[in-house]
Amino acid sequence: MFSSPEASACRVLPVHAAGHPRPVPPFDAEPTTGDVIVTTHRVTYSDRLKVFIGPHEDVDSFLRPLRRMDGHQRYSLDLTVLPEPVPATEVTTTVSSARGDLALGCAGSADAMTLQLRTTIDHVTRRFTLGLPGGRLGLPTVYLPHGDEDTYVYPEEVFTADNAVEIFRDFFHAGAVPAGLQQREILD
Repeated sequence: MFSSPEASACRVLPVHAAGHPRPVPPFDAEPTTGDVIVTTHRVTYSDRLKVFIGPHEDVDSFLRPLRRMDGHQRYSLDLTVLPEPVPATEVTTTVSSARGDLALGCAGSADAMTLQLRTTIDHVTRRFTLGLPGGRLGLPTVYLPHGDEDTYVYPEEVFTADNAVEIFRDFFHAGAVPAGLQQREILD
């Protein structure tokens, strides 16, 4: 459902957000010249295009595609936290294809999408569908197509693009989803 290591397109955008950039977190690589652009996250669009962004970026510009998702051609967005900050000039194929231990993804359309949190602790990956508080009785009944796949979720687990932007923004800045969301573990 979400980005795969086989995704081949990769693009690094070493641009500064308008205004004053926020402080860049420390990292182990030595700067080579002047201002070093650091990437801390990978954004993957519909399992194809990958963009690397860092704390100096305006994350909202990378979340605009959420509002254009149609469930077919444009059907997912995955925001993965890199294991450690990497200078933009040192993003390699290995960094580009690494699954990542912490990610927030969505799939569906701008009007109805599901959000999933993926976390790996002690080499065990766990996935959770996010939702608003409420009961989860019986089987999920809301059908959400995305690409060549489909997912069923509970009504409390359906978000719009506008709802998702806020959750992605919080995840980007804090590394966690808002506390008010319920997490239902996906058992494969």
